[in-house]
Amino acid sequence: MYFWKNRGGRLYGDADRVFKELSKKYKLYIVSNCQDGYIEAFYKYHDLEKYIEDYENPGRTGLSKGENINLVIKRNRLSAPVYIGDTDGDLKAARFAGIPFVYAKYGFGQVSEFEKAVDSFEDLLTIF
Repeated sequence: MYFWKNRGGRLYGDADRVFKELSKKYKLYIVSNCQDGYIEAFYKYHDLEKYIEDYENPGRTGLSKGENINLVIKRNRLSAPVYIGDTDGDLKAARFAGIPFVYAKYGFGQVSEFEKAVDSFEDLLTIF
């Protein structure tokens, strides 16, 4: 049904270890602009679903990324969420949701402002 179920996509660095370590201290969530089914296929293929508490995307809701961030925040009663992203759209979505933005410099885009930045996926362990 989905390409990602068969191929899984490419993970940044030692993603399994990073997810595992972060999930010991924090609840992890995914909000993406992808189609319905992509997130589930991605983390099932890589066996990361055990680390993800909840997720959302416009394929399921028809909402913008910022609105989906707010939906996840409300649904899970989050008190101090942070959004990690790599594009100006991610920054705008975090600002829409009124939450801090961590810029993933290793990603696909560039942003003009952020609260913190990381040069690699593994660097998330140094700021959280």
